[in-house]
Amino acid sequence: MHILFIGAHPDDCDFSSGGTAALFARRGDRVKFVSVTNGDRGHMAPEYFADRAKLAARRMDEAQRAVEVFGGEFECLDVHDGSVYITEELTERVVRLIRGWGAPAHGPDLVLLNRPNDYHRDHRYAAQVVLDATFMLTVPLMCPDTRHLDRMPVFAYWFDRFREGGEFRPDVVIPIDGVMDVKADLGVAHASQTFEWLPYNVGKSDQVPADAAGRLRFSQEWMERRGAWVAEGCRALAPQLVPEGCRYAEAFQTSEYGRQPEPGELSRLFPLPDRAA
Repeated sequence: MHILFIGAHPDDCDFSSGGTAALFARRGDRVKFVSVTNGDRGHMAPEYFADRAKLAARRMDEAQRAVEVFGGEFECLDVHDGSVYITEELTERVVRLIRGWGAPAHGPDLVLLNRPNDYHRDHRYAAQVVLDATFMLTVPLMCPDTRHLDRMPVFAYWFDRFREGGEFRPDVVIPIDGVMDVKADLGVAHASQTFEWLPYNVGKSDQVPADAAGRLRFSQEWMERRGAWVAEGCRALAPQLVPEGCRYAEAFQTSEYGRQPEPGELSRLFPLPDRAA
């Protein structure tokens, strides 16, 4: 299958869904992470105030090294961080992007993104521009330079706990206990965020180890907290979907904007335990 993850920033797909991406790749699927922005505002170091292009270049390198951890691909639409707006130009770029991942006229089997009620404006608008592109994927006179799709992909949102616009509904829960080492490595790859910007943003820079072994443990523990948070949330919302013994999870809600899966199709689309080997 062709699986497409679309996030606003170079680390969004990794931190929200990196375990599931690794399971897709292990299954033999082709996986692509897309960042709408180049991440050129996500830091506090004086050198990046002087030249944001240096930060963008660093983050592109981090994102590329991250997908190499599990054998995926990466693409950036190079919008400036903090400057995502829903425009005709960006919508058309997203139409071409989605049409281009997979066989001509077939496109991706599954497109994964955050919900459009996310806390971050870049996240909200990046999600909305993907949703705005959905129907147009099948319209021949929209972006006629790229072949329109003969069928819609399935679209699904990754887990969150925002309530404005409705509570997240888990339709699929993916145990990721067996790939937590991959998620830790993804965190290490995105060093500018995991060890610098995100701790700084919450006032915890002093808790970040300086040595490589300590940083790997730091990343592992952070990813474990995120995975346990998702598993706990899904047990509260849909306990029947969380396998016994699952400690860490990622979860997804199907969108009404894409093709609606047939009964039983989600178990074929997603790398659930009996299909992840």
